[in-house]
Formats: sequence, C-alpha cells, structure tokens
Amino acid sequence: MVGFPTAKRWGYVSEIPNATAPSEKYKKRKSWAASAIIEVLDQMVDNPLLHLAVHLGFVCSLRAGEVVGIDANSVDPNDQSLWITQIVERVSDKSLKELPKERIIQIFPKQTSMSSSCMILKAPKTDESFRKQYLTTPLLKEVLCRLREIKENKELLGRDYHDYGLLICQPDGRPIDPNNLCKSFRKWQTAHHIEDQIDFQGLRKSGQMHKVRITQNNYQLVAESSGQSPEVLMSNYNEALDSEKRNLSQLVEADLYSGQATAAAPTSISSAVLLNRVKSDPAFAQQLLQLLLRDAETAV
Repeated sequence: MVGFPTAKRWGYVSEIPNATAPSEKYKKRKSWAASAIIEVLDQMVDNPLLHLAVHLGFVCSLRAGEVVGIDANSVDPNDQSLWITQIVERVSDKSLKELPKERIIQIFPKQTSMSSSCMILKAPKTDESFRKQYLTTPLLKEVLCRLREIKENKELLGRDYHDYGLLICQPDGRPIDPNNLCKSFRKWQTAHHIEDQIDFQGLRKSGQMHKVRITQNNYQLVAESSGQSPEVLMSNYNEALDSEKRNLSQLVEADLYSGQATAAAPTSISSAVLLNRVKSDPAFAQQLLQLLLRDAETAV
C-alpha cells in the first residue's frame, strides 16, 4: 500500500484501492509425546522398514526426505552414529533443469517414460543440514539388522540389485519416494485406528520437543543436533503438552490452597507410582523439584 500514493501522483492509477492483505492463519503441526511414540513403535513390529523409518524420524529428528536419503555407508557402529549428508526428493522435469548442478548427487531412472517428474539424490540446502546423528542403543541394533538385510538382498538379487548405498530403500535397492513414506505412515495410523494422527514431519517435531524438555530447554544443543537455528526451534517447537498443563494446574492448586483445609480427603499416591511418573515425565520431575525447593525455603 505504500507505493499506491506515488503511483496515483504519477498517474499510473486513478484511485488507491481499498484493500487489505489476506489474513494468514498458521496451523500448528501436531506432535506426539514420547510415550505415544513408544506405543506406536510397539505396534509397528510387523512392518520393520516403516518401524525403522519412524524410529529414525523421532530419535534423530529427521524429515522424510532425509530418512530415505541416509547413506548406509555413513553408519559407524563403534561411534554409534551416522551422517545426514543427502536427501531424496521428487522433482518435476522443469525444476530439475533449474537446480544447481553441484547440489545433484544422483538422478534416479524413471519407472515410466511418460512421467513428468523423477526422484533425485541431492545435497541439503544449508551447511547446517550436514550433521552427525548419534543413535540410541535400540535404534543402532535396528539399523545393524537393516544393514544385514541389505547384504542378504544383494546376495540374493545379484545384478538385479540397484546399489545406491541407501539405508531405507526398496528390496532391490531402488529409492523410496518420500511422499510414499509419508502416505504409508498415514495409512498405518488409519489402519490401526489412531485417533490423534500426525504427519511424518510431526515425528521430527515430536523428537525436538522431547529433546527440549529432557535438556531443560537447551535450545542451542537441540537446534545444532537437528540442523536448525535456535530461533526457528524456539518459535515452532515451544508448545506445552497437555500433561504439562495439567501438572501446572496441580502445582497451582498445591501452592494456592496450601494453607486451607479441603473438604475432600487427600489422595494417597504410592512411592512406586510417584517414582515411575518422575522417570517417565521429565517436565513433571522438574516441576516437583521446584515445588519441593520452594517448600524447603518456606520452612526455613
């Protein structure tokens, strides 16, 4: 709107349009708590490849294109790590011509000659996206099992195996379209009657939010481990979980009414239940510690 008065003065327009920019509503991506991730992984044992993809997506906070682009040769069992150095992406033939050649690592053959797009292996957009990811022990075991499976497929198929060095790939080595991985994840959730569904990118968000909590809001560390800036992480992954909101309400109740006798009898909680809650919910443990310290200061 700033340039319209000048345009009218110069005679380019007769009137300044009375218009307002369309309002943009940002829809926050859904995420799961760590307990929901574990529950889903337990149910997904009959689909090993999807299980591994989901496990990687959460623990390493990866996008779908990064998961299917993992270089199997980058896995270091001794260091319990792997590197994120490339992504798989489907692009149109027109977009392929416009991509900088130095970013393209591999152009995969089209499955049909009539297709107007193809899958490519390319370098990430930024230097920060090149990163080392450390694996949990259960995830490393799963990755090593997958490497053994790939070796068996190579021996079985021989020349019919297309060796692109991918960890997450089709049985004959060909790449998996990241769009198809996302669809498979959605389809699995629907088939298993998951009500609060998330997309694959939601696994990345879930992983980031979990890491923020267990590091007590160390945004710098979590951001660097996932190739993000702390600013982006803080603006997009700073939501409170419903369980945390409930815990906050309980803390308010304990503090606000501490000097009053309540009509209802206090609910007894066994030490085992409380200890299990502390171990499984870092946010609750932190809030409980703050409450205990505050009560200790008051007593003194």
